[in-house]
Amino acid sequence: LKDETITLAVQVNGKLRATLEVSADISEEEAKSLALNDENIKKWLEGVELVKIIYVKGKLLSIVIK
Repeated sequence: LKDETITLAVQVNGKLRATLEVSADISEEEAKSLALNDENIKKWLEGVELVKIIYVKGKLLSIVIK
C-alpha cells in the first residue's frame, strides 16, 4: 500500500523552513515550483543568490543560497 500524500521537508541552507503536504507521485519540477512559491520560503530567498536546489524524491527539497 502506498500513501497518496507525503510530507515534503523544505530546507534553506540545511535548516528546516517549511513542510509541504504533496502528492506522493509529485515530479521534481512541481516540488521546486511549490517550494519556491511558499510564503515561508520566499522570505528566506529575498535578496540572495540561489546556488543549487537538491531534490530527494518523496522526502526532501534542499535550497542552497549565498
